[in-house]
Amino acid sequence: MFKKIKENEKYQKFKELWANERTHSIIVLGLWLIFFAVLVLFIRTTAPTPTSNDTINDVVGTNFDKMSNYSFSANSDNVQVNGFVYNDNMEFILNNQRYYVDNDVYLISGDKAEKKDFDLSFLKINAKMLDNLLGELKGTEKDGYTQYLVPLDRFINLYEIDTEADLSKAMSYNILVNVYKNKDDSIKGVILDLTNYRLFRFNDNKPFVVTIYYYNINNVSDFTKEYEKMVGGK
Repeated sequence: MFKKIKENEKYQKFKELWANERTHSIIVLGLWLIFFAVLVLFIRTTAPTPTSNDTINDVVGTNFDKMSNYSFSANSDNVQVNGFVYNDNMEFILNNQRYYVDNDVYLISGDKAEKKDFDLSFLKINAKMLDNLLGELKGTEKDGYTQYLVPLDRFINLYEIDTEADLSKAMSYNILVNVYKNKDDSIKGVILDLTNYRLFRFNDNKPFVVTIYYYNINNVSDFTKEYEKMVGGK
């Protein structure tokens, strides 16, 4: 078999060309070009393609900007809070006590309102904040929700009052926000993984997850009027 190959005219011609210094270089170059062409073709045909469960969402913006009033149920660190939002005001129940928020926080008892030094904590994460947080970001479509990778410094600037703090180190952290929608494209709920926020701010790596579900979107009556006289006779 090998003897027949050696006697083949094409093989003899190849040997002559290979022995020639000039044509030898051309042959080597041609072989390298063929190798790289095959390599590129292999990479392009084997590279993973996005699936319907993991694709980049090119639509910038969310429907949080359409939520002027709503009911909500929020949970974090085994703390359950139910309430209502109307524009910038909020009413909520915590530990069987009713609170009203109109810039300040008031404990409501009967027809009286007592101003409290109260840290709203994760209750500051309302629809308006989420719209500002996610409105310009592109999300990744998962199975049943859209996931956003949010720079931690962006979150802190919206979540905390002190926006002049040095957040240069926070730029190396991210938080995850998963947004769930109903069939009519309205917001059903949101889950925020704020573990990196807790780690950055308090050097505590205990999981910090906030879950919020929304109901009666844009169907909540104006409840602020009943509190106006209690909190200052507006």
